[in-house]
Amino acid sequence: MRDSTRSGREENNETTTVDRRTVLKGLGATALVGPVAATGSTVAQSVTVIEVEETLLGGFEADGPLPVVDELFVFVHGWFGDTTVRSQANNVLGSVEAGGYTPDAAVAIEWPATNFWYPSAESDTEDVGAEVARLIEEYSDSGGGNVRLTGHSLGGRIVYWAATSIGSGYTIDTIGGMGTAADGSTVCPLGQWHSGIADNAGTVRNYHSQNDTTVGSAYGGIGDTALGTEGAPCDGASNYTDVDVTSSVGGHLEYLGDSQVGSDLASVILND
Repeated sequence: MRDSTRSGREENNETTTVDRRTVLKGLGATALVGPVAATGSTVAQSVTVIEVEETLLGGFEADGPLPVVDELFVFVHGWFGDTTVRSQANNVLGSVEAGGYTPDAAVAIEWPATNFWYPSAESDTEDVGAEVARLIEEYSDSGGGNVRLTGHSLGGRIVYWAATSIGSGYTIDTIGGMGTAADGSTVCPLGQWHSGIADNAGTVRNYHSQNDTTVGSAYGGIGDTALGTEGAPCDGASNYTDVDVTSSVGGHLEYLGDSQVGSDLASVILND
């Protein structure tokens, strides 16, 4: 939602980054995605899939606009999640609707994440996030209302990049990162996403679980944390909250459709 009253660290340790990416390459694709089974949740809204594809000149472009409604729910998948994006989105949406929130429309962003070279997929999240930000700007300019943006794993990176990339004067009303594949320091005062979260987002909830060993084995390190496992190692922006769902989420894929995640996110939205 456009708000004219609002103004619009990750430390790069080369050795740590290379080690992290080597670990992820060795894990294989199923470590961060694996099979996604349907939870049986019945959702009130059908999910519209919008594809974001790489262009011939570089960058990414969506194949259509966001539907213009008063309340819009958007989900972004992670690594290899493009093969099951609709079922993932339905699972997350079902848990949020079970918590009492039903949007006017729901969208799943499908991006080309089927890439066995994980560092490339990780790098693409910045450009995909910029395209998601552009979609939200266009949506707002067309008269759209509140945007509830959620993302899992690398999709969590995308939603935080969207907040960082979106133009001054635009607001992403709610952001929910689930098992985000990133270092915790990215949301700290010197981190790459801190200012975007502080200036361009309403309420931000970062869901993490100590049982998410997939993210925990690949991110963090000395003096840092894995954002999707332990949350941030610092106090983030005033609108940012780490939400520990260890008691409910038993692994990296279990955020999708989890009742505690859905209930908390719905409560935040309903009290907005």
